[in-house]
Amino acid sequence: MSGRSGFRISLAPIARNFATGAILIVVVFSTSSALGNPIGDFFKSIGRTLGKWHQTPPPPRPTKKSSKEKSPSEKQSENDAENATKASPPTPAPSPTPTPMDIRPATLAPRGQGRRDVPYAVAVPNKPGLVTSPYAPRQGYVDVRAFPSSTEVLDPFTGKIFLTP
Repeated sequence: MSGRSGFRISLAPIARNFATGAILIVVVFSTSSALGNPIGDFFKSIGRTLGKWHQTPPPPRPTKKSSKEKSPSEKQSENDAENATKASPPTPAPSPTPTPMDIRPATLAPRGQGRRDVPYAVAVPNKPGLVTSPYAPRQGYVDVRAFPSSTEVLDPFTGKIFLTP
């Protein structure tokens, strides 16, 4: 052997290992900070959603064109519409005609054995002697002026028995 020893140090593998380790550390720490707290973020998003659920949305704002953007024909039609509304007095909305209620007289119920369990009719407000049947409340009124209170009568709409109020 000549005067040199066979011991040689190469820096390339050490530099490569150092660079790989540094990249690995950067990747590990950057992903953990990017992920943060996934459970906490989940509950935060649920809280924001529920918070918006109880709020009423703001009313939409109407968009108006400026007078510079309107054409002369649009301006004229607006002026005509304003003049027409100013010239004629507002017409009142037609009132709905009340639907006539069918009024039928009640008849005395046949005598039965013992006491029956039957419902009471409902008196019509401001109309003495008229009731609504518990069996057909929307059919019409039943005239019970001829009968005292708690009398069993026949419903003229259904034929069932009820008590006068």
